[in-house]
Parts: sequence; C-alpha cells; structure tokens
Amino acid sequence: MSVANPDIFKAYDIRGLYGSDIDVALAEQIGRAFARVIAELEDKPSGELRLGLGRDMRLTAPELSEAYRKGMCQEGVAVFDAGEVGTEMLYYLVGSRDLDGGLMCTASHNPQRYTGAKLVKRGAIALSGDAGIGDVRTRIEEGLGDAPGGGSVEQVTLYEEFQDAVVKFIDPEAVRPMRVVVDGGNGMAGPMVGPLLHRLGLDLVEAYFEPDGRCPDHEPNPLLPENREFIMREVVDKQADLGIAWDGDADRCFF
Repeated sequence: MSVANPDIFKAYDIRGLYGSDIDVALAEQIGRAFARVIAELEDKPSGELRLGLGRDMRLTAPELSEAYRKGMCQEGVAVFDAGEVGTEMLYYLVGSRDLDGGLMCTASHNPQRYTGAKLVKRGAIALSGDAGIGDVRTRIEEGLGDAPGGGSVEQVTLYEEFQDAVVKFIDPEAVRPMRVVVDGGNGMAGPMVGPLLHRLGLDLVEAYFEPDGRCPDHEPNPLLPENREFIMREVVDKQADLGIAWDGDADRCFF
C-alpha cells in the first residue's frame, strides 16, 4: 500500500491531516503493521500479543481508533480498549497490565484538523522513527498481505484506578492550601487530572475542563504564547498562586 504522505511518520509519533494524510484505511493498516512490529520485538506470534488502545477528545478519534483496533484484531491481537483517556493513562494501562505495547490515537497539541498515533512497546517505552515507527511505515509500503484474524477486544475503565495510583506518589498533607487556575484546553486534562487536584484540597479555578474536540476556546497548545494569554490573565485577576495549562492529550503542561 502506498502512503499518500510519508512525512506523517515522525521521529516520535505518526501525525498528519485527517483525510488527506491519514484516513480510516491507513489507520487500519497502521494498526496491523504496529502489531507485527511489536510481535517481532517480543519474538512471539501476533496472535499472542496484548496491546492497549486509547484515544483523545478529537472529533475524528472514535472513527480512527476503531480502525486501529480493527487492524490490530485482524492480526489476532487481544486489544484492551480504554476509550477516551489522556495519553498518560494509556501508558499506565500498558505498564500496569504488563502489556506488550499500546497505541494512543491523538495528535497531541496540534490543531483539530490533525490526527495521529503515539506508539509504545512493553514498559510504555515510546517507539521512534529509528526504532519502530520507520518499521511500521516499511511494512505498510511493502504490503501486509492476508491477515490471520482472531483478535479480541476488552473494554477497560481506568480513571479511578489511574488516579488512585497517581495519588500514592503524593503526600496530600504536604500540599499547602492555594488557589490554582487550571486550563484544560477542552482536552483530556479535565477528567484525568481534575479529580486528583481536588483530592489535594486546592482551591481550583477551572477553565475549559470539559473535553470538546471542536476546541472552541483556544488551540490546546500552551507552548504558543497566544494560548497562554488567558491563564496568565486569570492568575492575576483571580489572585491565584499558580496557573497550569495542558495540551489536548494532557501529556504536557505549562506552569
């Protein structure tokens, strides 16, 4: 299968425009090729693999996540599907269940017209362009042939378990009372991080904490100065001690 835009295979993820660069057909092929790459790394048949799957809040994520899942299942993989989660939760799923790897359907901090995938192997160690992602591309371009089939899907609910695990790293009594402005960017930070911060007894000023793939308030990329203007202003206006803004899949934040 030819890839319309080979540049989607980046150093640390797969990323491109929805439709023209990455569509359902290619996502399915990526799912299959990813399974084969992990099978080679694990030195076992793909039918013995256990892989995690998650997706962010983008409007295209349900459709493409289903295609990734279909591709993995075609290779005989047992897929643990966490649904709509933050990227760190997908990594937690892979590590806590000792899975062979995982795929997160996300384009991270990029504008909503983008889509993509973050790929990890056992231990939630990221694949890279030189170690794994390039192999996914090669397998797709060389043709995957017939699929053995026989995969399965298990739906996994992670939020409470993940938050319980994370809070064990924190001594809530050591956190002094403070007012914190939190900007979720209409991404995954709200449901993933919000309940954790409430456990710490913080006075939270929440903004854009509901996931919304339209990103109606601002692009979920706090690295861009224009996307930090709101939280900088709110910290001053609300006389807060701290401000935190996350990107779309909540794997990076700006203080």
